[in-house]
Amino acid sequence: MFQKGGYDRRLHPVLVVHGLMGSSSDFIIAGPNHGLGYQLANDGFDVWLANTRGNRYSREHLHLSPADREFWEFSWHEKAIYDIPAMIDFILNETSNTQLYFIGYSQGSTEYYAMTSFRTEYNHKIRYAHTLAPAVILHDIRSPLIRTMVDNSASLISLARRLNLVEMLPWSAQQNTLIRMTCSVSTPSSQCANFAANLFGPHPESYDEQILQLLLAHCPSGASLKEFEHFNQVVYSGIFRPYERDRNECIHQPYNLSASSAPVSIFYALNDWIVHPKNVNRVSALLPNVRELIAVGGKKFNHVDFIIGKRVREAVYRKILQNLRNDSQAYLTRDIRP
Repeated sequence: MFQKGGYDRRLHPVLVVHGLMGSSSDFIIAGPNHGLGYQLANDGFDVWLANTRGNRYSREHLHLSPADREFWEFSWHEKAIYDIPAMIDFILNETSNTQLYFIGYSQGSTEYYAMTSFRTEYNHKIRYAHTLAPAVILHDIRSPLIRTMVDNSASLISLARRLNLVEMLPWSAQQNTLIRMTCSVSTPSSQCANFAANLFGPHPESYDEQILQLLLAHCPSGASLKEFEHFNQVVYSGIFRPYERDRNECIHQPYNLSASSAPVSIFYALNDWIVHPKNVNRVSALLPNVRELIAVGGKKFNHVDFIIGKRVREAVYRKILQNLRNDSQAYLTRDIRP
């Protein structure tokens, strides 16, 4: 994890968690004037950027190597019930705090809701959460690329198992060079832009292609096959529940979202082809302590705009900062929620 120095010790620390295939880099690549990590640090917050298990920056293990199949025996459920709680406890111990602020993007939000639903004691350690494009209920995905993969998931997963694939799209210098060449800013109507439009939602004018190039220097950053399988089960069933060995099994009860009691603001995009707005509303209706439910950025704002959109600072980050400032001021002056 990355910690920014020079912070105001009176303020609660902030943990920021990336999405699937992402990394801590997602929140700093836009630079000091636009990156969320910098914006929080400039406001005096003690900023911790997570790198979840299996990505480019999080491949250490006491006993296992990423070359070992056992290393990859996890989905985002394990991240939610083991890894994120361990990060929270570490930060609180290091900073002598009892609570922190949480910001999760896409799968970072998935892990947050799984954690606070499954390990309910962690609700008391979250002072205030913000979830961006929360990938929780995913039954109405509009991306034709993802729909095709879901429709053919049984065959694709079977093939992956026959090939003994356990890690998906690991970062490598060779892969990174190939992707960046394909997505070169000098390539008119690049294949990369078309791919992104069909995956996240069309909005090509929304992002700076140089920022996209920087993102692609770190992404895709690797993930476990089981993370994709787990999301596939959620898409296929329409139920937010723990991983099942077979997607047709129903051994585990769904995550109890009514137990996710920490205060949360939810930001979503109307043009998000992965997280449909109506499913965000369904999730919100199940949560007991939603402070805000906001569609941000206008009708064209999409899933990846939360990271590289030209207007993301004004559309999203400014509101997050305002919320945290107001909450911090209330805490410092009134101590309303120790």
